[in-house]
Parts: sequence; structure tokens; C-alpha cells
Amino acid sequence: MNTTRLVPAPSGPRLLRGWLERHQHPFSFYLHMIGIPMTLLALPLLFRHQCRRALGLFSGGYTLQFLGHMVEGNPPGEVLPVLALLRRRAWKREWTPDLEPGAP
Repeated sequence: MNTTRLVPAPSGPRLLRGWLERHQHPFSFYLHMIGIPMTLLALPLLFRHQCRRALGLFSGGYTLQFLGHMVEGNPPGEVLPVLALLRRRAWKREWTPDLEPGAP
């Protein structure tokens, strides 16, 4: 193992390997290491009716993760499926014939 490396090399199961490939900048990686647990800790607090704390943890955790993606220069993983869906719909609209009555 390279001791000068600050971020683990992409390895392991496909999902983990893909995540590690997208988070190679050390600052981004460590922002995620703080932000992801914050976001996950918000869920049990929400069920305990501690909404203010849950909202603070959730929004703070996501803010750290978004900052990490700004540093990394790639979109957050949650945005990718939405973008793919929008692209698919735009393509479908562009290539679907107009079936309105009276259309040429």
C-alpha cells in the first residue's frame, strides 16, 4: 500500500469502487467522511421528533458533501439519476412524432 496516498485506492465491490473513483480529492473525500454520517444521524432524530436537530444535521451533512463535489468538479451521485431521466425525457420529446389531430 502506498503510504503517501491520502484517499483509499478504488477497490472492492463495484458500488464502493465507483464511489471511491468519484471521490479522489482528499478534501472532498474527508468532507464526505464527515457529511455522510451527519446525514444518516438525522434519520433517527427525526423519528424521535427532534426535527430541528435532524434538519440541522441533514442540511449540514449535505452541504459538506456538495462542497466536496464542488472541489472534485463532479455532480453529486443523487443528481446523476435525475439528470439521466431529464436527458431521456428531452430525447424522447425531441424524437417522438407529434400525434395531435391535424398535425402534418
